[in-house]
Amino acid sequence: MPSSKKLGIIAAVFFLCSVLMQFWLFDVIVRIGVRDQTSLKKRNELRKIYLKIPFPLDFNVYFFNVTNPQEVQLGDSPVVNEIGPFSYDEYVEKIDVVDNSAEDSLTYTPYSTFYFNAKKSKGLSGDDTVTIIHPIMVGMVNLVLRDSPVYLSIVNKSLIELFDNPQTIFLTAKVKDILFDGIEINCDTKDFSTNAVCSQIKGNVPGLKVKPGEEKVYLFSLLGPRNATKTQRVKVLRGISQLSDLGRVLEVDGKKELNVWSTPECNRFNGTDGWIFPPLMTEEDSLSAFSPDLCRNVKLNFVNYTTMKGLRVRLYENELGDQTNDEDEKCYCRTPTNCLKKGAFDLSKCMGVPIIATAPHFYKTDESYSRNVKGLHPDEEKHSLKGYFEPMTTCPILAYKRLQFNFDIQQTKKVSQFVNLTNVMFPLLWVEEGVDLEGPILKKIQGIFLMQKIGHYATIVCAVASFVLMLVSLYYYQKNQTTVKIASANDTKPKTKNDSINLQNEHSFEKKIMSGHEFDRY
Repeated sequence: MPSSKKLGIIAAVFFLCSVLMQFWLFDVIVRIGVRDQTSLKKRNELRKIYLKIPFPLDFNVYFFNVTNPQEVQLGDSPVVNEIGPFSYDEYVEKIDVVDNSAEDSLTYTPYSTFYFNAKKSKGLSGDDTVTIIHPIMVGMVNLVLRDSPVYLSIVNKSLIELFDNPQTIFLTAKVKDILFDGIEINCDTKDFSTNAVCSQIKGNVPGLKVKPGEEKVYLFSLLGPRNATKTQRVKVLRGISQLSDLGRVLEVDGKKELNVWSTPECNRFNGTDGWIFPPLMTEEDSLSAFSPDLCRNVKLNFVNYTTMKGLRVRLYENELGDQTNDEDEKCYCRTPTNCLKKGAFDLSKCMGVPIIATAPHFYKTDESYSRNVKGLHPDEEKHSLKGYFEPMTTCPILAYKRLQFNFDIQQTKKVSQFVNLTNVMFPLLWVEEGVDLEGPILKKIQGIFLMQKIGHYATIVCAVASFVLMLVSLYYYQKNQTTVKIASANDTKPKTKNDSINLQNEHSFEKKIMSGHEFDRY
């Protein structure tokens, strides 16, 4: 077989292998590696990161400081200016971990601690004061006004002792007291009305704690119940048996479903715990998770691809839905005839307090909610709920949960501080919790991406080189087929036995002729 033909066959084999590697085999190898490393096996590094995130999350709080409290008390629309961020480093871990190999599950207790970050707070501190609507006072009045208006007169009388004879619905206090240290609620009284209200508060306000040294004075804070406190137990699947089930919630606080909403579909846990998602998801797959803060499932939908930190990532976004027009959202209405408009979500069934959640600055909510509030500036980049995820590992590169808390203020003649108020959806504050991936974990993700990129380029180079080699070998093969070989005139070497005999006869004849001419000598 000619060497050019052999070379062509070898080149064709290499070309075929390169094509297979480019379009199938290399991705298969990478995917096998990703599958092996992304389940919550005890030997996997991902499990260690999942159980204790090795870096703090960003936790930022922005207050809506009321600049005209006296005017609002007389019926004017509120004017607010945003003060923040009050930035905290949130360290998240999962404790009291129990594995169940037969069920392929893992049960844990979430545990978070917060530390003030002065640098990221940009000159603000926990000692700064803000003026906001009083969350306990307004929440208590709203709850009674909605569910038991007959008791409003009792609540009105109790406010004098509970909050030291307040003249308005507003609270001016230090940020650290509002968020963590606590606002005083004075239940040290013999008044029947106040004691009756205090008994309800103690049983229904989460995170209420007794002030040290005073048995009947309580402290309420917005984030205190989350700081260094064990919360509900959560059971998730480890994804060892079935990788697509990685992180899927099975139980919360020992319950296999909620008992909060009006339909079985909305009470089921659908998705992960939000701290991890299965790898190798397609564009059609939404990122679904159960949110304990909302007592509901949320869904992040794919928007498009973009580039971030040297990686090709997917952008996902979420909205709070439209209970009025979307049938799938009607199960979250407080009653079948009482649904909120687009972008608003009632947290009263989840938190026990009549708080309305929206996107910050009422971004993408029905305009009626922001119509009577001045000083709001909704911005997609600052206030939308979105995340950027690496497609293969579904690891968040940049992701933020953003939520605003509001009180629906309603005028009532039965409570002194509410007599002249204008009905308005009043913003209290908004929080931002998220991750901006940096350091060793980001480098590992970038390493996977770089390896994939190098592998694809290498196979392309091999394919091109093999194809060129095939063309070269084909050229020489064709050239050899059309070339005629001419023997040299000096090539007298006999090739066969007959050729040798004929050659000897020719030499013998020549000798005879020469001897016949010997007469020429004479």
